[in-house]
Amino acid sequence: MTGQQIFDKLQWAAHIYGPGSEEFLYGNLLFEALRLHGEELLFPLLEEAEISGRRIDLYYPQGSEGIAGLQQPILILS
Repeated sequence: MTGQQIFDKLQWAAHIYGPGSEEFLYGNLLFEALRLHGEELLFPLLEEAEISGRRIDLYYPQGSEGIAGLQQPILILS
């Protein structure tokens, strides 16, 4: 599957299982990652995560403050 297809599948699962479910929380995390980092970074990582059986996560390192003192998260596979 392509990264776009994986993203769509996970967003659909989030919609089906609804608020409070693990699928919903992961879907929201992926949507935030897409918003912050774009599909050029997220979709290849989703493909790698699918192959390796891992998940995407957003990591907020200390001292990584961006605009207005807000931290910019880093995408990682966990």
